[in-house]
Amino acid sequence: MPKKLPSDIQNSIKALLENGVDPAVIGKRVGVHRNTVNRYANKWIHDRIRKRGGRPSIVAESTRRYIKRQVLTGCLKTAKDVQMKLEELGHPMSYQSAINVLHSVEIYAEIKKKKPLLTEKHKKARLAWAKKHQYWTVHD
Repeated sequence: MPKKLPSDIQNSIKALLENGVDPAVIGKRVGVHRNTVNRYANKWIHDRIRKRGGRPSIVAESTRRYIKRQVLTGCLKTAKDVQMKLEELGHPMSYQSAINVLHSVEIYAEIKKKKPLLTEKHKKARLAWAKKHQYWTVHD
C-alpha cells in the first residue's frame, strides 16, 4: 500500500481539482505524479468528467456539421467531393480520412438498387399482358 500524502498536499490537490485544473498540471505544480492526482480525484469526486483519450481530431465539430449539411442538400455527392471541400477549408487529408469524417456524422455509402432495364418492347408486352388479364378473378 502506498504512503499517504501529507494533508497540506492533499488539500492543495483538492482545491486545484475543484477549480478545474488538469491533473497533469496539478501533478507538476504539487510535485506528485498525475496518476496520484487522478487516484485522489476518483476518491473525492465521484462524478467527474474526464477528457476524451486519443489523438485530437483535425476537423472541428462545426466543420463536420457543415459537411453533413452540404451532403444532405446535395452540394457534395461523393467522398472525393468531401475530400476536396475539406482541402479548400484548410484540412488536407486522405480519401479514407474524408470517408471517416462522413462516418463520424453518420453518413454511409449506399449501393444503388438494381432494377431491370425495360425497353419500349418490354413495356408494350407488359401492358398487353396486363390488359389481357385485366378481368381475371381468383377462380380463373
